[in-house]
Amino acid sequence: MHAPDVSSCSDEDLLVQLTAGTADAAMAELDRRYARRIYHFVHGMVRDAHLAQDVVQEVFEKVLVKHDLYRPGTNFRAWLFEVARNQALTALRARQRLPRPVSNLAREDAVELLDTLAAPTDPRAIEEEEFMAAFQQAVTDLPAHYRSVFELCVRQGLPYQDAGRELGLPTGTVAIRIMRARKRLFAALQRHLGRLRRPPACFQ
Repeated sequence: MHAPDVSSCSDEDLLVQLTAGTADAAMAELDRRYARRIYHFVHGMVRDAHLAQDVVQEVFEKVLVKHDLYRPGTNFRAWLFEVARNQALTALRARQRLPRPVSNLAREDAVELLDTLAAPTDPRAIEEEEFMAAFQQAVTDLPAHYRSVFELCVRQGLPYQDAGRELGLPTGTVAIRIMRARKRLFAALQRHLGRLRRPPACFQ
């Protein structure tokens, strides 16, 4: 079965198709129209190529999941770039909260940190070890078509477009499978997530 030709559809028509059974083709067309422009826009904010690519992927996930928040008749391009701006700001705030590398810590801080990491009786550390074991099992239990895109995009950090080329899939299909893989993992690991201080990035 051939993918429908959506190249002549308006942006709003493509959003309608996200819930009408042709999401793969619609997402691929939106990616073709806007991915490069969004990347340059985001890169101008975050000044990091890898982070900018991550944000672009997150923007299209938001479009896929939250497109119902767009108000028909308004400027879709303005709405899309506002989503991109918000995601870029979120990424910048998250980066600022990351701990400094050990090499940048004062020597006494580094020793204290290493002592803390080495402590085997920390209940939180035990919980996180249990979570990682459960997470690995949950990934293994994913259907193969979800597991393959999750491994490439989330664990290896491959951009959706590159993963799609490697797997012979449209970019939109990759985005949909990532979303569904995350939903399955979240459901399987929900009892663990509430006990963690910071959920893994793949669930945020």
